Amino acid sequence: MRFNMKKIFLSLLPFLLLMGCSSPLFSAKNRAVTAKEKTPQRNAPQPRVLYELDADRNGLYDDRERAAVLAVLAEECPELKGPWDKDGNGRVSIEEQTLGQHPLPMRIPRRFLKSSKKIPWTVDLFPEWLMTAYFQEDLPPGPVTQHSPRGIIIAMAKQANPELQPRKTAAGRGIEFAANSGQYLQISGQRDARWNYRWCLFIFRIDGTSGTARTTTLLDLNHGLGPNRSSPKIWYTKGEGLYIQYVGRNGRGLDRRIMRAQHVVTDGTTWNVLVCGIRYGNMYASLNGSALSTSTLQPGRFSGEWVTGRVSSYIGDPATRGNVRWAYDTLIFGQSEPSEAMVRKLTGWAAHRVRVPHLLPPAHPYRHRVPVLDEEDFPYRYVHDNNRWLQWGRSLGDKTALRINAGKPRIEPQGFERVFFDDFRAYRVRPGNSAEADLWCGTGFNPAVGASAALAIPGKQPNTYPYDAQHHQQILSLVKKDKRWYASAIYTVNDMGYGYTWKGPKIFRIRCKFPKIPQNRLAGGLFPAFWSYDPDYLFWRTANRIEVDWIEWDGQNGHWYNGISSHVHYAHVKSIFPKNPKSYKRFKVYSGELTEKKGKIPGGLYFWDGQFHTWEWVVDARMTYTNVTIKDREGKERWIEVCRCKTAPTYLERLDLQIDYALRSQAGVPKDGKRQDFIIDWVEVLQKRQQIEQIPAPFLARPQLSGKVEAGAIITCKANLPAEITDIRYYWFAGGYPLTYGAANTYRVTPAEAGKSIRCMVKAVGARDMPEAWSNVLP
Repeated sequence: MRFNMKKIFLSLLPFLLLMGCSSPLFSAKNRAVTAKEKTPQRNAPQPRVLYELDADRNGLYDDRERAAVLAVLAEECPELKGPWDKDGNGRVSIEEQTLGQHPLPMRIPRRFLKSSKKIPWTVDLFPEWLMTAYFQEDLPPGPVTQHSPRGIIIAMAKQANPELQPRKTAAGRGIEFAANSGQYLQISGQRDARWNYRWCLFIFRIDGTSGTARTTTLLDLNHGLGPNRSSPKIWYTKGEGLYIQYVGRNGRGLDRRIMRAQHVVTDGTTWNVLVCGIRYGNMYASLNGSALSTSTLQPGRFSGEWVTGRVSSYIGDPATRGNVRWAYDTLIFGQSEPSEAMVRKLTGWAAHRVRVPHLLPPAHPYRHRVPVLDEEDFPYRYVHDNNRWLQWGRSLGDKTALRINAGKPRIEPQGFERVFFDDFRAYRVRPGNSAEADLWCGTGFNPAVGASAALAIPGKQPNTYPYDAQHHQQILSLVKKDKRWYASAIYTVNDMGYGYTWKGPKIFRIRCKFPKIPQNRLAGGLFPAFWSYDPDYLFWRTANRIEVDWIEWDGQNGHWYNGISSHVHYAHVKSIFPKNPKSYKRFKVYSGELTEKKGKIPGGLYFWDGQFHTWEWVVDARMTYTNVTIKDREGKERWIEVCRCKTAPTYLERLDLQIDYALRSQAGVPKDGKRQDFIIDWVEVLQKRQQIEQIPAPFLARPQLSGKVEAGAIITCKANLPAEITDIRYYWFAGGYPLTYGAANTYRVTPAEAGKSIRCMVKAVGARDMPEAWSNVLP
């Protein structure tokens, strides 16, 4: 038999190219290849994409396919052998994969990424990402009375009126809305959408020549006017294109951000792929793989408040009967804020799912290959080891060890450098639900912080955030108005979780005082505090919430130190994904009086003494110390140690700072109704010098400042990031004082900063884990 080798080679060429390009070496993040890597090792297995795992090629894993995926993982990583299939039916459900364990990505060893076996990536491979997901596969052909989603939040999309019901005409055709029909599906409003639905993926098609109306709304989440209303809202206008909107709040009112895509395909048969969301204060959107932008420069921050009242969301346009003919294949709302690479991955997955990868730009990494499981699927997550946690908690029982140096000179912290210092030279408290806040944000995202008192909003009455301009001091107050008490709280992050946070070893300091009030006149319900959250739970809603209460003063006993209460709270959104959805056992490092007799503090320490004290918590890799300043016999301040403990793993997580003045009325309120003040002189944070000098991936070099530190001059920061990382935040500091932060890489020097040392901390929010790097110092 004779063979035409040229024809055989040409027929196989597309397949060979597809298999070759599936290697991680062809991805955008791995363009640089060493000479050794260019020459394959003789016995090294070549990477192979296991397309057969997605047997029906629909871009989703059913339970039988999921079992096959887990078998591949277990073959490469024996510690993952399971058993997975609990009921022995040859399938593995998401519940079987997950229940009673940490989410699967937390358990997969990273060495699997070096395996030659490449698992095709699907949006439900790690289903914890999906909060609410509507897939056309989940509906039979016929009129749609309700579309039940997959995911964590089951928000039914319903339509009871037969005349207004869209239809699924056939498998793969999607859910179709006839032209001039006014058809739509209604969904109950989502109060916490700003946290639960941080990104959206939408696969849709439009017949732009149909319908009598000029504009058709395709999606309207939390319909209405106001922050976090109609966010996102997606609509098509004939002759203009596709519009995407998110709405927040700023100092002037509504912060409305809109992007337009003129290249939307409107032939009525071709699917479009849209991915959109808010990432660390900036809106992003990508249509068919091309990034969109707003017509005007976005503000560098974003926030908004809860959606209140009766609110509905809509798939389709209930406001007009003249809609175009259109359909959707997939609508997903997800948690966390995906990196730019993950947005490209979501886009690539969707494009291949509906057979339109040709719509992606020529340079798009997934135009010619499907996504596979890779490093982008493993963002950093805190993995709670309860055995280790309980062991640490038991160590607190040794009071002798905890207080071995109590009342004696503190151990001088070594290797730390200032990264944040607010001496309250200006009033910088703004509402945390507004984009205007760039330092202290009140009242914070937890309304329970005020306890019996309602949290007052900065800028409104009663004013519980008075500022002492003469002494440059910020005051937090409890204020009684009419018959109600109002509290105060400020955070270093806004209600979306954006702002100032610190990971790893750190020192937190606060210099503060309370007015002089004797114990017999002190209201027992006074409950000020200095504490921290890990804001991660605002992004991963299925994660347990970390809280560390560095100090909680207590009016019931002005000597009593509630010290370093340590919590791993329940997950905010109930689901099967946390190993333990409830709170873990909590521990308190110190609970007792700081008197000379009981706390070994020379002369004792009474908090409502009318004098400033500086409190310090030194969190090192192994040990954590609580220190405070007291006055010696000559009236000079000196440092002493209060207690120490082994460092809990939660202390090294990324923590914010929070300060509040709460009231527990059941323990007693001020009898005269008099205002109660918590006076703060300054707050400081230090981190390890070694950490500050690190240049983490994907930074190519240390960010570089250029310009002169002169009044009116402009300083520019070169981020030194790869070209594919475009979403960046710049935190500007003068001598550690936080000037502002946002998306601008320039800062205009004011007379107050002239001649001072200027530095910028660059946060690569478009990269996985949002790594940070510090610039050089000017001058």
